[in-house]
Amino acid sequence: MGDRVALNIVDALICQYQGEEHTLLHYSTALNQLWFSTDPVALDVLALQEIDAQRKAAKASAVKTSLDLYQNAALLEIGVSDPRRIDVTRLP
Repeated sequence: MGDRVALNIVDALICQYQGEEHTLLHYSTALNQLWFSTDPVALDVLALQEIDAQRKAAKASAVKTSLDLYQNAALLEIGVSDPRRIDVTRLP
């Protein structure tokens, strides 16, 4: 899969940090961002970090997320799961 993916685009316009599979816009914040990458694993890991940051900012209870799936994907060389190794470029 990894060698066939050309580009991944994530709609990060609104970040819902609580409610999981239910749409609860009162637990959301506007990020107004679009994320582009050739690495789907890195995008998912960064999204989980952003959701966690938004939960902390809203003083919502913490949720323990297992990163095993992303670490396994990194072992299979599908993408990068270590946030310290992900290069992020922000454009104005």
